[in-house]
Amino acid sequence: MLQHLAPSVHHVMDLPREERIRQIQQGSWLPLDDTKKALEQMENMLSQPKVLRMPNLLLVGPSFSGKTTILNKFMDLHPPDMDPENSVTTCPVLLVESPPKPDISDFYSRILDATFSPFRHTAPAHQKYLQIKRLFKDMSVRMLMIDEIHHLIAGGANRQREFRNAIKSLGNEMGVSIVVAGIEEAYNALNLDPQMASRFPPLALTSRWQGSDARRLLKSLEMQLPLAKQSDLSSSKMSQTISSMAEGSLGNICDLCKSAAIDAIQCGTEQITLDQIMRLDWVPPSARRKYRPIL
Repeated sequence: MLQHLAPSVHHVMDLPREERIRQIQQGSWLPLDDTKKALEQMENMLSQPKVLRMPNLLLVGPSFSGKTTILNKFMDLHPPDMDPENSVTTCPVLLVESPPKPDISDFYSRILDATFSPFRHTAPAHQKYLQIKRLFKDMSVRMLMIDEIHHLIAGGANRQREFRNAIKSLGNEMGVSIVVAGIEEAYNALNLDPQMASRFPPLALTSRWQGSDARRLLKSLEMQLPLAKQSDLSSSKMSQTISSMAEGSLGNICDLCKSAAIDAIQCGTEQITLDQIMRLDWVPPSARRKYRPIL
């Protein structure tokens, strides 16, 4: 009866309607080629013994392409480990978001916040750096992941240079691998420094899901949506329609299908159909800036 669903989703079908909707809203991990490749490369980096020049990586792709999801998934795979006897926390992987502008002191504060360490926000940047250096050693940090690295381009040339140098210093002096993630502008910002360009090989995520790629994506996605009936999202007509409405964006394809699945549960049809998708109040991404609801 539930062959169209992944085995891990079967138990969700026994939950009340409201809980199934909540599960859909929370989303789920999709084992796509892009995500598997990124995780595999990051696992290899994490297992790398300490060398003079640790491996780094730039995850690059358009907005809503799954970069942050990959970073959070890797954090889930390598959570902090608390030793209650010695009151020591081991934290192999650390995730921070780049500040909205290339401010080194703010950047260091975010790293300290991520370690739940007390510090003075008004302390000079070099003091925060020394504290980070001690913490990374005490907590056995082996990888630092920095999301939204394209914020680097929000400052002037000198600020950008200082921020890039701060990232290099963290990797060099603390012996950690660094993974940065951002939109296409991040690639250009890092390439302004030849050393950064050589240290951070890019891994480009799929920018537009269409054709056979979209069908594979929708087949995986349907297996995660707790609906009683098969919707056949990967059929040619359905995949073309969904990809076109979402303009090929991974995040928007997922959001569109989640909205349709929730509607199917609320209406009792338990199935996503082409007519239903066309009736949804869905605004294409490119039209949202000028969208005005009909009153």
